[in-house]
Amino acid sequence: MAKKEEEKGKWLLKDLSRNKLRGDMPKDIADLTIAGRPWLGHVVVAGPFEARQAIDFTGPPGSVAGIYYSLTFQLGKWEYQVHKADEWIEVSPVHAQYYQLTQKQKEDLEGKIKQGLVSVSQSMADMELLMHDKRRYLEFLHYLGYRTPNELKKDKKLEKREKDEHGHHDKEMDNLCFYEDKADDKEQQKLKKEREGRIDNHSLKAVFIDQVDMHTGEGISMRSIVSRWPTLITDFMRMNDGDMDPTKVMNGLDVSKAEAVVLITKNKLYNEWKSLFGPEIKSRYMRINELVQAREASVEQYKEWLKPYIARHRLIEEGLARSDVRAKTTTSFITSGGVATSSANIVLYVWKDFIVPELYKSDAEMTAKLIAFKKLEPDDKWTMKHLIFGKKWGLINEYPWITEEWVEKQKKEMQGNGWLTPHKPYYSFFRINLDKTNIRMPTGEELEDGVFDVNMFLMSQNAAFCKMLELKARQQEVEHHIDKLLGVYKPPEGKRSSHDEDKTNPIKKFFDWFNIDMAFGKHGPYERDFNDRIAKIYLARCAQERYAPILDFIKKKCGIPAK
Repeated sequence: MAKKEEEKGKWLLKDLSRNKLRGDMPKDIADLTIAGRPWLGHVVVAGPFEARQAIDFTGPPGSVAGIYYSLTFQLGKWEYQVHKADEWIEVSPVHAQYYQLTQKQKEDLEGKIKQGLVSVSQSMADMELLMHDKRRYLEFLHYLGYRTPNELKKDKKLEKREKDEHGHHDKEMDNLCFYEDKADDKEQQKLKKEREGRIDNHSLKAVFIDQVDMHTGEGISMRSIVSRWPTLITDFMRMNDGDMDPTKVMNGLDVSKAEAVVLITKNKLYNEWKSLFGPEIKSRYMRINELVQAREASVEQYKEWLKPYIARHRLIEEGLARSDVRAKTTTSFITSGGVATSSANIVLYVWKDFIVPELYKSDAEMTAKLIAFKKLEPDDKWTMKHLIFGKKWGLINEYPWITEEWVEKQKKEMQGNGWLTPHKPYYSFFRINLDKTNIRMPTGEELEDGVFDVNMFLMSQNAAFCKMLELKARQQEVEHHIDKLLGVYKPPEGKRSSHDEDKTNPIKKFFDWFNIDMAFGKHGPYERDFNDRIAKIYLARCAQERYAPILDFIKKKCGIPAK
């Protein structure tokens, strides 16, 4: 079973939780900084055992929330990037007031979303009916020789005139063009003759016989008198529009004079009908095309109106919707059927670039050169190959829709909005987890308890970038969820091929064969000396300058005296 899960792959940096007693990280992440591992030097994700502390505070209602918001605002003042990575809430129905504010709000949103989806569905059904009529009119106009710009791409002059006329040619490539009917200059007259040369008289006559002539009455319509002249309909199809002489028709079609007179009468009616039918069907097509466009706009507007409601509904996620929360709730000492309780969980990702004074000295000279020559990139080949698109540990295992184009776009946005600093190779990264509980006693007394679990990590730029990509993917998932509910979801286009490890490298195979450790070689742009440099220089400074002030701030707000 474990082998199958390993073959399936998972996102390596998804779980940054630490053991509550020992403080160690998951083994797969801890192995990244162990000497002799093949990933050493390519990525750094280090968290010392001491850099995890949980602070439990109990106070009156609102006190924990006050500490939480004061902490987040203070982190912003310290120039940290602060973003919520996850959240859920669970309220006992016994807590009527709080339940009304949360669960009732969610139920109201569900009702509005359902009602809005019904409106969208009805509008789309109405639009489909209009589209059916439009296709029918389009078919008739094709018989009259009209074509869409897409069907006339070979005629460059007409295509250019349509573009000049409308100014938004690409949007109307599938709509019929009536440009040749608008004026009477020589070129347009030429185009009009070309259209008339494309008229399908055979199909038009079939429409005339089936939908017009048959309603003239018994004994008058061609279908009702075909028993007298079996070839009447065939002869009518063979006539030209200008055939009005009985003698010529009689000799040309080899029919009796009586049939020739009938054919001429029907031909006159056909020509009159065609002269009325063309402008009328064109006018109907233009009107119904406007209705279709208006209906499409209204459907899109309905969808835009619904997006805020769906987003709000998505933000109110119930804890019992998660299997791990359900399992804990059944044995939790807090939840009780006779006591009003509410629980909430918030996970924050907090980060800030980190640089040590001796970066441009000693063994870090190579890193400095990489920075100077802009060769230290967060999405380097190794990172794309293993941490983002790798089948075993990549982010693609968690979000299969991500593409290389999407990653590049997110990198540019991060560098523009301050998430990512291009010339800083290391980051201090914090995972702050808050478990908050509100309890109302039967006596009316209330209390609020909060556990602030602070975890500190030192991350190389590429590892921090991957965690930022995870946040961006979560944001995009909300949009995907909304689009799927509204029926407009389109999978992102771009490359999603996996960057599998090249196992045919002859040098690597040589050392693997003799089991020779390549720790003496330079594996990547980041530090690989954990004991002497990462632990004593990087982590020590990070803990002193970043970790301690955050803990001291929380303790001060909780009323815990500083040591």
